[in-house]
Amino acid sequence: MTKKLSIGQSTWSIADADAPDVVRLVREAMTNRTSVELKLYDAAGRRVTVFLNGAATSAVVLDFDPGPRPSEMS
Repeated sequence: MTKKLSIGQSTWSIADADAPDVVRLVREAMTNRTSVELKLYDAAGRRVTVFLNGAATSAVVLDFDPGPRPSEMS
């Protein structure tokens, strides 16, 4: 699970198999200003449901790159 979803200061992991559905649901929520349920994983690897309200969220980050960030050491 190298894929991540960040909303504000919160970050969750996305299972590889769930990634296409998560992308579709996030796009739907942000485009249509609706709410969706996302099946994700917390930092401890526990399955959680995150409710995303596209009308109240200004930005969402989908990160599918497993490599280190410019500010991180590999």
